[in-house]
Amino acid sequence: GGIGGKDGEVWSAAGGTWRRLPGVPVKTTMTDDPAGPYRADNHQWLHAISGGRVLHLGPSKQLNWISTRGDGSITPAGTRADSTDAMNGNAVAYDIGKLLTLGGATAYEKAPATNRAYTVDLNGGKKPISARTGDMSHARAFSNSVVMPDGKVAVFGGQFTPVPFSDDRSVLTPEIWDPATGRFTPVASMAVPRNYHSVANLLPDGRIFTGGGGLCGGCTTNHPNGAIFTPPYLLNPDGTERTRPRLISTIPTRTAHGARLPVRTDTAIASFALVRAGAATHSTDNDQRRVPLTYRQTGTHAYELAIPTDPGVALPGTYMLFALDMRGVPSKAALLTLN
Repeated sequence: GGIGGKDGEVWSAAGGTWRRLPGVPVKTTMTDDPAGPYRADNHQWLHAISGGRVLHLGPSKQLNWISTRGDGSITPAGTRADSTDAMNGNAVAYDIGKLLTLGGATAYEKAPATNRAYTVDLNGGKKPISARTGDMSHARAFSNSVVMPDGKVAVFGGQFTPVPFSDDRSVLTPEIWDPATGRFTPVASMAVPRNYHSVANLLPDGRIFTGGGGLCGGCTTNHPNGAIFTPPYLLNPDGTERTRPRLISTIPTRTAHGARLPVRTDTAIASFALVRAGAATHSTDNDQRRVPLTYRQTGTHAYELAIPTDPGVALPGTYMLFALDMRGVPSKAALLTLN
């Protein structure tokens, strides 16, 4: 729909209509890409919170608070620590009000990617607190990142220098970031490059699908295939599959904010988490978020889970409910929609 001028709008589920936000001009959120608005307004990282507010946390180095009330408004929220613009990098909500950003480049293409990563914490007051965490082993742009049930984040694919429809300088070794240490750990390598137009999504069994790439029609770098990654939490040291906890009670397919959800398992559980179903495109997935649940034990292997009352914490949508045992091994998920 043309170049530039793509200012804020809000879609209403009730009416199926769009409402313009003249107070949210796109120019305040753009990167300093040499290609100008054609690339500078692309693939923004947006994180919805309470009260109809949204944090715009990239890929520009400038962060902004967006209000969707009335005509809308946009307010500067500082910078992402010492990060430069990070187009075609990733932003992942790994805990309530906590996000990890990683990779990207100062321009959409043909600029060196970075291996840097940052945390952005929204729980400290009005201004997000950004801090540099551990670096990845590899610089990456056009990669995809997935939050796992235990709060760790897995990153797949990407290139040292982003070039659309190219496999040059591909990164084949995924890495997993641990919020407890701030470190990235390399894991089993991929057989196929996953760059521009690739995707990665968490599956209900705790594994991760990664696939695609290219897909421009006649490109020689089209990859119309996929692979399944089995994270270390599902494996014993000898490579055999670990015994997993099981949800043995019937979980409702729909629930509401503020609900109390009774759950029975076949073993002792250390934690529960909701992980929202993702929707990855162009290295961006503004849908996925992990919501750890508070709970109380009501009997032997019986628990009552507290679904957050705030729709800004747990956005309406479809979630995977995981139970994790004392070793951090996740169950297969139950799917439920939060109204």
